[in-house]
Amino acid sequence: MDRKFSGKRLLLAAAAAVAAIVLIVLLSLWTHDLQQRDLENAVKVALQGIVMNEGDRALFEAAGIPVDEIHYSYEDLPLFSGDKGAWEYSETDRRAISLYRSAAPSVVQILPSSDLSGNGDGAGVILSSDGYIVTNSHVAPSSTASYTVKFYDGSTSDAVLVGTDPLSDIALLKTGKGGLSAIDVAPSSSVMTGESVYAIGHPYGYGWSLSAGIVSGTDRIVSSSSAVIPSMIQTDAAINPGNSGGPLLSENGMMIGLVSSIHTQTGTSDGVAFAIPSERVLDSVGELIDTGAVHRGWIDLLSVELNSAIAEYAGLPVSEGILVSQVVPGGNADKAGIHGGNQATQYGQSVIYIGGDVITAINGEPISGYKDYFASLFDTDPGDKVTLSLIRDGMPMTIDVVLIERTAENSGWIAR
Repeated sequence: MDRKFSGKRLLLAAAAAVAAIVLIVLLSLWTHDLQQRDLENAVKVALQGIVMNEGDRALFEAAGIPVDEIHYSYEDLPLFSGDKGAWEYSETDRRAISLYRSAAPSVVQILPSSDLSGNGDGAGVILSSDGYIVTNSHVAPSSTASYTVKFYDGSTSDAVLVGTDPLSDIALLKTGKGGLSAIDVAPSSSVMTGESVYAIGHPYGYGWSLSAGIVSGTDRIVSSSSAVIPSMIQTDAAINPGNSGGPLLSENGMMIGLVSSIHTQTGTSDGVAFAIPSERVLDSVGELIDTGAVHRGWIDLLSVELNSAIAEYAGLPVSEGILVSQVVPGGNADKAGIHGGNQATQYGQSVIYIGGDVITAINGEPISGYKDYFASLFDTDPGDKVTLSLIRDGMPMTIDVVLIERTAENSGWIAR
């Protein structure tokens, strides 16, 4: 009997011990959970304090993650869309989606009024809410006075040609439709080679298509059958027939250039395309609105961009500037006393003449090559007088010359 009683007491004691152990474990877990919650709340408060006092970037830096820039331009993107979360899009994807949604309504399709196909000849960009639309002069030539413009929402409107600047491949249209979505324009002077760019246009009639690429180069001189255009932006974004006149956009969705041409051996995109810088576009548009035409000054001479090889061959004391190969007999440059060369020399596919003057500055602005030469004459008018700084026979001198009007023909009087 005593043994049974002792066994029961032993079992009860063991059960009590187990219960005590379980209770201690549960209390320990509960205490740990409370401590964990307190720790999490403390961390949460600390992180909120960093964001409120120092900003989002400080939060990343506190985590050891370097951040150069944070963008907040995707408020219109849902966190979840159907079965796919927006978090599944990369940063590049979200940026492209956002800028397309912002810029596409500012892009139009341009058709001659007599065209019934609906495919259009190219694109255009809405510059103002009251109906000014810029495009290329090869899309809207001066030979056609009226056009039909198709908008992003599918509506159409008649438009008249305000004027063209064929030497810059720019044309300006005006539609009577108001309340339009104007593009945001950014200066192209800060554009850097390597930065991402986007183009919106209508390649082969596929309306409002987006293509992406990078800036492949800047300050390119592009020659065509009708013009020589300086300071062009080069890109590898896919540009095909139908993209002409559309915008070249920065990562922020702002227009930095107007798509103009491609260099191709096939008639389609070979990854070498060019856009007119936004500053040049706005300059031409301003003159077209004011006068309906653009007039620029020019010097009537055949020029060569100087380089070290030419300078060494010709025994020149400078290796930068514009070499005067020939002047137009009886022209303004000839009358001013500018000297052309007298020794014919093969230069690539051209024949140039060395021994003439070297232009080193125009109106005091240094001229190192064609970029400076074109830029210095860009804002001049026919009839203006400019002062040329020259090197002749190794000696510096200055000569004043009256400018003629730049035309498609004489703007091609350059050897490259």
